[in-house]
Amino acid sequence: MGMFRRRRAERREPPHQLVDEAKAHPGGWVYEIDRDMVGDPNGAVPPEAIIGAWQVDACGTLSGDYQANPNYRPRATGR
Repeated sequence: MGMFRRRRAERREPPHQLVDEAKAHPGGWVYEIDRDMVGDPNGAVPPEAIIGAWQVDACGTLSGDYQANPNYRPRATGR
């Protein structure tokens, strides 16, 4: 079924950092996090701060499979 319950058909270019991070996680997933929603970069990430995930193949390369997080809730701008 994938990382998230519902799958949105969406094409998205991965951020450069995730391409590098994929090399360290062959056969897994890498996640795009909304950093504005995470106070401590080394702390816990709330589920609604995960924008989406890319699958990583056995060689550590992004496979192109992207799953948007249906629970992602960006903060309203204009704070």
